[in-house]
Amino acid sequence: MKFKILAIPFARQHGEDAQLAGRDPGRFNKMMHTLRDQMVLAEELGYEGFCLTEHHMQVEGVECTTNPLFWNMYIAQHTKNFKVGQLGMNLTAMNPITTAENIAMLDHMTGGRVFAGFSRGNTPRWTATMGQHLDITSAESDKSEADQRNRRAMYENWRLIKSLWTDDLTEHQGEFWNFPSNVEWEFNPTKLWGGDNPVDENKVLRKSGIVPRPLQQPHPKVYAPFSYSMETARFWASEGAKMVSFVTADKEEFMPVILEQCLAAAHEKGLTETTNNDVLALGGHLLMGKTPEKTKQYRGMFDELWGKAYDAPPYHVPLGRVWDGSRQQVVDQISELAERYQIDEFFVWHHVNYFGDDIEQEALIEFSEGVIKQVNG
Repeated sequence: MKFKILAIPFARQHGEDAQLAGRDPGRFNKMMHTLRDQMVLAEELGYEGFCLTEHHMQVEGVECTTNPLFWNMYIAQHTKNFKVGQLGMNLTAMNPITTAENIAMLDHMTGGRVFAGFSRGNTPRWTATMGQHLDITSAESDKSEADQRNRRAMYENWRLIKSLWTDDLTEHQGEFWNFPSNVEWEFNPTKLWGGDNPVDENKVLRKSGIVPRPLQQPHPKVYAPFSYSMETARFWASEGAKMVSFVTADKEEFMPVILEQCLAAAHEKGLTETTNNDVLALGGHLLMGKTPEKTKQYRGMFDELWGKAYDAPPYHVPLGRVWDGSRQQVVDQISELAERYQIDEFFVWHHVNYFGDDIEQEALIEFSEGVIKQVNG
């Protein structure tokens, strides 16, 4: 089985009451080095790779994942085979052209270790700020006009990114973006080496491409965080992407229906050999300690944080699956999920620099020695 880490770096620590912790250069530097050291350790322990969410303007010091691609490059420089990715990059408010370029460049610079993850954006503060030029705000899945506009942007931007990654030249005229902008263009290198008729008879540029194409062909593996939107799940399955779900057992009654719908969507698009393992990965919060007492301490600190920062406005994030039992209990849980859904990939939600490096490293070691090594022989 494969295990990736969803790393959540904090610029503040449990019990602190510091203002504007995310703005403090010293705190950021410490968080940066802690994340680096823990991910270097994670590679040694047998984790396959790591990813991050995308957030901006997190001045409070909570989830300081500004530009996951910079984080990816930083960790890739200090590891050998560790995969690096995002879960995910905003696919509504941000520029899809630069996003396609940056991920393609990162794929080359890491020797093909990149996986890509995309989301609709669930934070109005920064999604609306970054997307103001497009009148985009965060996804609410409430069928409102703002929500539908966000969804249309996701669809269009992904198709533009996919074309920029896979087609020699792209011509796109959309609701939100045109590529290229229709400008007058006379340039001898374009005439000589610019591909098949990118300029029309009026000397207007009609087609172009990005540099480079990704190293992995046709493009890096794509993931998307998934909660309860069937429409989102069907869309990504039809595009060959894999959903990552952290939902709890009481919601798993819907999983067979979701999988059935995802497989149907993939097969309708001609991806006839798609299986459960191609469209679904599951995840949980890693809260293991060496002793029951340490695990209980970790869980208590985690529950306090969850109540303050997650199960609170504007998010109200469902807690999801938690791995805080003994080694054997967690092995049994993961093995049962793998068998039930016929999957082999799991994501471990792991906070970094908030609970203390000793507690966080201990959890990584416990999961590796007690779970990864056991399920993989």
